[in-house]
Amino acid sequence: MKTALLIVGALVALVAIVALVLQIAGSRMPRDHRSVVTATLKASRGAVWAAITDYAAMPRWWPAVTAIRIEKLPDGTELTWNKDKHGQEIPFRTAESRANEKLVRVIAKDDLPFGGTWTFELADAPGGGTQLTLTEDGFIKPAIFRAIATWFMGLDATQKDFVTHLEKHLAAK
Repeated sequence: MKTALLIVGALVALVAIVALVLQIAGSRMPRDHRSVVTATLKASRGAVWAAITDYAAMPRWWPAVTAIRIEKLPDGTELTWNKDKHGQEIPFRTAESRANEKLVRVIAKDDLPFGGTWTFELADAPGGGTQLTLTEDGFIKPAIFRAIATWFMGLDATQKDFVTHLEKHLAAK
């Protein structure tokens, strides 16, 4: 019994030390970040634009989003609420839209531990297709999450996942 308590105590201490290290390291990292992912897609700008702006269809090709709910606000703003694998709904609004060229989507909720924008820029790719540049200008509030995202996940992990599934979706059309 004494050995089991020592082992449990040691594990608790180890977890506390790791959490403390992550908290301290994260507090020294910038709250804001920018990550850029660029891909050449074998589809026209129109096809890429249609895919990235058809929010209702997104759950069919991007597993990170399980459902979409669209809400019109009294001022005319349209929010799309993306439900993730954990059941959390995150609202997005469009800040800028130039068909087949540029789309800026903003997380429209201030009380989340993260936020920011995704900017999609579409251009003709050399040799055909579309060059998509996806830029995240984001922030992560909790210091411990900044460290985890930077060291273990990668600040561009969600963007890369999105682009990978977008490529598969466009190839299947």
